[in-house]
Amino acid sequence: MLDQAESQLENGATWHNPEPPENIGTEKDRANCPFYIKTGSCRFGDRCSRKHNYPTSSQTLLIRGMFVTFGMEQCRRDDYDTDASLEYSEEETYQQFLDFYEDVLPEFKNVGKVIQFKVSCNFEPHLRGNVYVQYQSERDCQEALTLFNGRWYAGRQLQCEFCPVTRWKTAICGMSGKTFIKGKVSHY
Repeated sequence: MLDQAESQLENGATWHNPEPPENIGTEKDRANCPFYIKTGSCRFGDRCSRKHNYPTSSQTLLIRGMFVTFGMEQCRRDDYDTDASLEYSEEETYQQFLDFYEDVLPEFKNVGKVIQFKVSCNFEPHLRGNVYVQYQSERDCQEALTLFNGRWYAGRQLQCEFCPVTRWKTAICGMSGKTFIKGKVSHY
């Protein structure tokens, strides 16, 4: 490609970078997993037939399964019975989220400026309770990964990783997803 560019420039033509492939991250992209690109998580995990490009650095930190409510725990016991949590209202779940938010957000802010703080309250096992923390800089995110990975919270050891999510509107599964945002619940 470099030879082609040099040849065009020597002949007086202008050279432009090639256009990126159209289908990257879409359902038509047969090489890369669109679910992983959108959510940083894939229901098929290591068995997925498509590639998961795990970032070596990112502004977004993913902590799997950090947020847990009693209703979500009931669903965890039986992944096929999502009705197990119906006896708990959205208001109760939202109040649990607010308590969680007020408990953990200051810890994340101690590392650096937090741009986004999202919690997946999806009942799908690969998304359930995932916490996404987007920092202003990759350096802050790297520091947070070092600080929080392996730490304990609510009787569970945290598993932190860099996350490829860049578009929050498409980040949560559209089938049965909802994410909590400070002050309101958004359904997708």
